[in-house]
Amino acid sequence: MRSFRARHAGAWLALLSGMSLTSPLWAQPTAADKALAEGLFQDGKKLMDEGRLQEACPKLAESQRVDPTVGTLLNLAVCHEKEGKTASAWAEFKEASALAASAGQQDRSQFAAKRASELEARLTRLVLEVAQAAPGMAITLNGKDLSAAAATGSGIPVDPGTATIEARAPGKKPWSQQVALEPGPSAPRVVIPPLADAAAEEQAKAAPPAPPPPAPVVPQEAAKPEGSGGPLRTLGFVAGGVGLAGIGVGAVFGIMAIQKAGDVEVGCSGNFRCSRADVEANESAQTTAMVSNIAVGAGLVFLGAGVTMVLMSRSPEKPVASERVWLSPSVASDGGRVTLGGQW
Repeated sequence: MRSFRARHAGAWLALLSGMSLTSPLWAQPTAADKALAEGLFQDGKKLMDEGRLQEACPKLAESQRVDPTVGTLLNLAVCHEKEGKTASAWAEFKEASALAASAGQQDRSQFAAKRASELEARLTRLVLEVAQAAPGMAITLNGKDLSAAAATGSGIPVDPGTATIEARAPGKKPWSQQVALEPGPSAPRVVIPPLADAAAEEQAKAAPPAPPPPAPVVPQEAAKPEGSGGPLRTLGFVAGGVGLAGIGVGAVFGIMAIQKAGDVEVGCSGNFRCSRADVEANESAQTTAMVSNIAVGAGLVFLGAGVTMVLMSRSPEKPVASERVWLSPSVASDGGRVTLGGQW
């Protein structure tokens, strides 16, 4: 069983002695619960006697939660009073007085009632004023909900220190404020202002971001094929000229070969055998024809390569019709000639 060994004189401390003899007031705890509560009670009482209130009060509170008794509750109230939590101690003394009276323990009930009356004169009371109530408005004090009746009136008993007040309502922006509360007796007043509408802010958050303006279109020059430019164009004309020259030379040699073949045909006509001069003329005509074929073939290759290079390097500003190349072959009694000309 719990017992008190008071170290300080005083009638109220003497009255607290033997409080653990009080039977539990709520559901019967188990043996393990009683053992735990007893250990917590003894530790808390010892720490409180040593003045280590911040450690003592939580142990006493946990002991009361595990195995609630009037004696533990009175010790917890004393601990909170020493700690400066006047509102908590006042509420605990009032509760202990009522529980003791219902259990027929008049001496403890009177003691607790007297202590609660003394603390009531020193309470700090927070007065809340709602400037404009909103539908569905909820107010919290240090994270605990307050009813509409509790939020307004003569004041809510609070422990000295820092208190956080918050107000919320559907469709409204939340509001909060921290207040420094001095030890009483005092009655600080806090006005909760009308809550601002949150519709505009919520719509702004829900609306998709506006697309960025389109980037200005900057005209760009058409890309030129790789390898194009002045040198390639020049090479194209040179190759085309060489090709045309080759074709012209081949044409001249072809005409000469035809003429020589005609002479051989005239010299050999009517004879069973051609003269030696006719045979040599025939061989010369064959050689000339072969040179003609080679020159024409090479000319066509160079001409095709030249046209390809010119087309690849042609500037779009210049029309194709402005570029002309011509070849003029001619045959004379002393041989053939080719005239090459162009405009670009």
